[in-house]
Amino acid sequence: MPYVVREDDPTTTGGFVLSASAIQRLDERKLARMGDPVWCPACGTVGYIAQGNPTFVDEYIAVATHGHHVRCECEPGSHQLIATQQTLAADMDAAIDIPKGLAKRARLVVDKMNAAVKDGVQPRDLRTGSKA
Repeated sequence: MPYVVREDDPTTTGGFVLSASAIQRLDERKLARMGDPVWCPACGTVGYIAQGNPTFVDEYIAVATHGHHVRCECEPGSHQLIATQQTLAADMDAAIDIPKGLAKRARLVVDKMNAAVKDGVQPRDLRTGSKA
């Protein structure tokens, strides 16, 4: 099943989703979407969600589901999202790649986050609502 991924959900490299939708939540956790930032300890960078499910949309952006790819400094396709809930799923197992404009916007956000990490900010402190 294409279960929806949420803020703080883990990834196959040991990372986690840093921030997500301001609108939709499940069990008090925000739903992750294409372009949302993800920490990757394997390459030591913040990347972004590079795929979404076109059958589940939040504010005109496809929501991420289990197995969707993260774009970071790791080899393409090697970093994937892991859903930690089995309550909410998209209608079908599908993936679309992030549009170029949204990817450009996501890259601007993660570049700022990566600069903060280089300055000593801990990745967990980059999460939405953090005081960092």
